[in-house]
Amino acid sequence: MPHDYNKEAFGRIGNDSSNPLCAVYCSLIVLELAIKDHFYTQVNPGSWRTGHSIIDWLTSDLNQSSLGSQLANKLAALRCTDRNGNEVSVNPNLYPDLRYLRHEQDFHGKSTDAELIEVMGIIQDIQDYLKTRGIIV
Repeated sequence: MPHDYNKEAFGRIGNDSSNPLCAVYCSLIVLELAIKDHFYTQVNPGSWRTGHSIIDWLTSDLNQSSLGSQLANKLAALRCTDRNGNEVSVNPNLYPDLRYLRHEQDFHGKSTDAELIEVMGIIQDIQDYLKTRGIIV
């Protein structure tokens, strides 16, 4: 069940975007789909993973605790709005929280483009690792 079309589409949007939030969000979608497809087709055929637990999958299933920890720390440093309208940290295993990022442009002193660019740097390291494993083309 490869989602090649989706991975290519979100990857292209993320790569072509000059907006760091868009680049990070689309790149995380690609990571999620690539890891889910890998496990569905190679590791445990026919068993689809649920959720958005990229950190857990990196740490426990792909033996990349260092990259998983780096990504978790950088995501948790970002601020977002929760379901009740409160300010909270982004949950690293629930990256869709980024849709409600409290960016400094809207919320003085909150998440910055520089922080998003740091997250993107770690995502690129994870993409490089997944490429060496044949999980991302």
